[in-house]
Amino acid sequence: MPSESASTVLVVDDDEPIRDYLSAVLSFEGYRTECFGVSAEALEYLGRPDQPADLLLTDIRMPGMGGLELLSSAKRTRPNLPVVLISGLYELALAIEALEYGADDYLKKPVRPADVLTTVGKYLQHDTRQEEAAIQRALEQYLANRSDPLASEPIRTIFRSLGFRRYETFQHSKRVAALCRHFGVHCGLSEETLNRVELGALLHDIGKIGIPRNILLKPGPLTEDEWRVMRSHPSIGRRLMEPFAELHEEAAVVYGHHERWDGLGYPQGLIAEQIPLAARMFAIVDTFDAITSDRPYRPAQSIHTAKALIAQESDRQFDPQLVDIFLRIPDWDLDEIRRRHPDHAGDGSTPE
Repeated sequence: MPSESASTVLVVDDDEPIRDYLSAVLSFEGYRTECFGVSAEALEYLGRPDQPADLLLTDIRMPGMGGLELLSSAKRTRPNLPVVLISGLYELALAIEALEYGADDYLKKPVRPADVLTTVGKYLQHDTRQEEAAIQRALEQYLANRSDPLASEPIRTIFRSLGFRRYETFQHSKRVAALCRHFGVHCGLSEETLNRVELGALLHDIGKIGIPRNILLKPGPLTEDEWRVMRSHPSIGRRLMEPFAELHEEAAVVYGHHERWDGLGYPQGLIAEQIPLAARMFAIVDTFDAITSDRPYRPAQSIHTAKALIAQESDRQFDPQLVDIFLRIPDWDLDEIRRRHPDHAGDGSTPE
């Protein structure tokens, strides 16, 4: 549900299913939308100064007033309003030409959710205060009645706030949490410590709530400036957990999960045993999960391959003693955890 302070996107398309689709994508990410099937109605809306409008997203080819005419009229009415055109294959040259006449950007059909959010995010800063407050309320509720974090409703609430259904699956986080717990058993950790390691792993990317969607969902490589923003998510996660003294060990995983044994990690550049044990464990598990999961650019690789690649990074990226322990975990144990938490769960376990 968009907050009262959310940015408003005007969606103009004569095709109702496309309007509904674009509105659903934007609304889910916290934007308010006003939808119009006729350009003249959108222009009338823009002519009323009391009506909010932060960005105009319009199709090019429509009956009556087309997108280019709407662009021209909208810029006269509200000169600073960003306008993004949606073009079909045969209208692409027209859309590019329209950039010279005031259009700010264009999207090419078929439009994927990530493309919509990346483009809109260039011009609108999504306000995450409502989601951050929801995360902290959920943490408070969890602490009031601790239970299995993998089945906890407050924890599911956190993932709903994060929108992990789209850019970081709940299944991935459940899987690395279960792997960390099993790894901890082989390390001889106490039951209390195992519980803390598991919860910290589950919440490792909680700070991504504060990363702009256009960076988080960008389909291509990030620029150096964008990487600088992305690398702030451990610090954001720690800030969200700071009010809860009981979660200081879990917060150490959130804050330290991108540190490296050789000191080349972030955000602090800690070296070797300066990095909390749970964060050192998580770094190995997260790499294992990434290698054995499908990626857009390659299929999942075998457990054998993952272990070999982790061994190569011993005493560089990873704690060598922990690598030795992890490599001794039987492959069938690791495979069983992966099968228990597949990427596409059919058991209703996603935080819908």
